[in-house]
Amino acid sequence: MQLIRSAFTIADLLRAPASCFKEGKSLVLRNISIRSKLVILCQSKPLSFSTAAIDEVYKIILPKMIHARFAVVFRHWKSIHCEKHEVALRPKLKASVKVNNGKDYKKRPAAEQPGE
Repeated sequence: MQLIRSAFTIADLLRAPASCFKEGKSLVLRNISIRSKLVILCQSKPLSFSTAAIDEVYKIILPKMIHARFAVVFRHWKSIHCEKHEVALRPKLKASVKVNNGKDYKKRPAAEQPGE
């Protein structure tokens, strides 16, 4: 877990914002010690999983761990460097629009069908 924490920091995000996610992920995925620790843990007496099962779990779990940690760092960076907006995008995407503070309610006209 310490390797994943150190692979991606706010300093990396400031240094190379376009490639820092990819570089951090490849750094973690290339590390052999993470896989060997997982194999040792999964092949201990009470568990004893097969190597194929361990490989499958490794392929699924490690990217999720990386993504979860990188999201925490990115959210922290975003709270420092990005402006906060009170309006969400979702209300702007609705098909019906309320106008004049709710006094009038207008719907978009239905599309004309060919041949009408």
